[in-house]
Amino acid sequence: MSEKFSNEKIFVKNIPEYDNEQITPIEKDYYNVIAINTVITFLIFTVAYFISLNAFEFLRKIEFKLLLTVCYFIFWFFLFIHGWYAFKKRGYCFREHDVIYKFGLLEETVVLIPFNRIQHIALHQGIFSRIYGLASLQFYTAGGSTTDINIKGFKLEDAKKFKEFVSNKIEKIKSK
Repeated sequence: MSEKFSNEKIFVKNIPEYDNEQITPIEKDYYNVIAINTVITFLIFTVAYFISLNAFEFLRKIEFKLLLTVCYFIFWFFLFIHGWYAFKKRGYCFREHDVIYKFGLLEETVVLIPFNRIQHIALHQGIFSRIYGLASLQFYTAGGSTTDINIKGFKLEDAKKFKEFVSNKIEKIKSK
């Protein structure tokens, strides 16, 4: 026990500011993946909606079917608009000791995960992501599923490079 115990006071001005980091936006092609998924969901719900209007007795009798239908399409219109603006707010930043992920439109969230907390990394590609040559990186942390993050919208080559970079960082930390 030759080390002397120290418990220095920390001042806010001495804490590094992660807000000032240059956040890299998600690849623009990833919005196409989001839009395709939304359109498929929209089509499924629309077919179900119109079947329901004719299948259920109480829905056949309501006088405001037109108003209900207009509201239904307005809802989906705003869902597309929200998806576009939420997409534009997503971004990430890899630094020497951590990764930052920023997302959210109405409620902005910034997640900062130090590399020493990451247990492992998974690279994922959905069917539409593969078409556009995109991938996502999922970081699993020691804190459980609530602290895991999944950053979607990397170019596949970039995702592989970042995965390798973080994996090397984790190995160096574990070997110490």
